[in-house]
Amino acid sequence: MAWQATYALVHLWWAVGGAPRFLMGRESYFPGGWVPVVIAAVALLGGGAVAAGARRGVSDTCHVLLAGINAVAGVALCVYSFLFPVILVSMLFEGGGADMVVSLLATGGGAAGGVFCLVIAASERRLAVRPCEACGRVHGRSPERRDEKSPGWAYAGAYLAVGGFAARMSVWLNDTLAGRWPSAATKANGMSLTGMVVFLALMCLAGTLLPLALAHRWGRLWPAWLGPLRGRAVPRWLVLGVGLFVGASLTAYFGIAGTTAWIRGDFGGPFVPLLLEMGGYTLWGVGLLVASASYFTLTRAPCSRGAVSAEPVATV
Repeated sequence: MAWQATYALVHLWWAVGGAPRFLMGRESYFPGGWVPVVIAAVALLGGGAVAAGARRGVSDTCHVLLAGINAVAGVALCVYSFLFPVILVSMLFEGGGADMVVSLLATGGGAAGGVFCLVIAASERRLAVRPCEACGRVHGRSPERRDEKSPGWAYAGAYLAVGGFAARMSVWLNDTLAGRWPSAATKANGMSLTGMVVFLALMCLAGTLLPLALAHRWGRLWPAWLGPLRGRAVPRWLVLGVGLFVGASLTAYFGIAGTTAWIRGDFGGPFVPLLLEMGGYTLWGVGLLVASASYFTLTRAPCSRGAVSAEPVATV
């Protein structure tokens, strides 16, 4: 609540007295002014309602309602602050001045507030479904061990992400063969050839290895050919954290903001390449989020109450 109140007050100050100079001239591609103030107020209301309910005790229905309010506020804050990962990557690869620092702090504050709301929403949902207090599962309905097979929708999400990546890279390959890559804008930004190659390699890993690791068992248990690591658990957030970050970033930036700007006519170009690029990024991001949801449930720690047997050492 303190974080949301600070975010709301800062944006209220900017709405009344004028905003500072942001990178690219704006904090978000969505309307500014009072919009972030209202979103933060809803987030503050949701957090306050949860705090009040924790003291008094509420019904399962109220827990679901509170989860919904905080989820809506969290998604809204994250979507409004979708430029955060873009600014962060730009700062890491190119550096930046005061406007970039201000933009990073503003969008980072909104993104962090959104994550807080989503964590609260998940907690309220757990209270509504009454999971096991030791491990957070609903035994009989939730996966119990890492070596269980991912559900079909997780594989669908993973291969949707790979397909989206392939669609995006088809545009890059065409531009490269036609001599249009690297573009003049890329060269003007001062990125070195080494930086371009590193960035491209990371993109390829995020579009192939990452989604497959989120769905397949070798992404949860080290495969047999790794010798001493064989059958041991892959660090959960090594895969899940990257999947959530990349998936949310692509979905927010290209799927929501980019598509909105395209429809409004803020930029243009040949229809098919733009469709492959914007659509590819969007499917890539959504697929990663879907596969990450499955990975999250499959990689919970074993139940300490002995509801199921301990995780076996499995060969993959």
